[in-house]
Amino acid sequence: MTTMQTEADFEQMSWHDCHIWGIEFQVGEPDEDDWTDNLVIGLDFITQWQCSTDRRCSFMIAPARLVFHGVTDPRIAIEWGSSGFQTAIHPVSIDRISREVIHDQKVFLDRPYYQWKIKLNWPKSGEISCGAVGYSQTLLTEPVRSNKQYLSLKERSRLTSR
Repeated sequence: MTTMQTEADFEQMSWHDCHIWGIEFQVGEPDEDDWTDNLVIGLDFITQWQCSTDRRCSFMIAPARLVFHGVTDPRIAIEWGSSGFQTAIHPVSIDRISREVIHDQKVFLDRPYYQWKIKLNWPKSGEISCGAVGYSQTLLTEPVRSNKQYLSLKERSRLTSR
């Protein structure tokens, strides 16, 4: 199963209420002529919201990899608070992803380059940002129906290990 979107699809995409379950840095080795510099976000991508007239909703969700390519200046600001070490981590939820063209960049001179911002719903005031030439997002499985806006760790593991 391969469903992929790129920055060409950005205007039609929404990541609202999608939950992040992983962050990875893919960094190549320039001495080996590998210039990879990706920021990978693992998320439960909501492909469809299905709400009835009684205001109950279900969601079609698939685990996905959102990969930003040609990354510069990554910044991750996620703070759950200070509870005296009593608050455990919990899912991170996306509010929206925005982009803005960087006009005076010196990395990718042959194409537009953007500042990407992932604003979070939860934890409040959280943000992940970076410069990147674009992104690709790949669904890792077919979407499944859920009454929640995310998959549990067990559900995700079961789906991706098939």
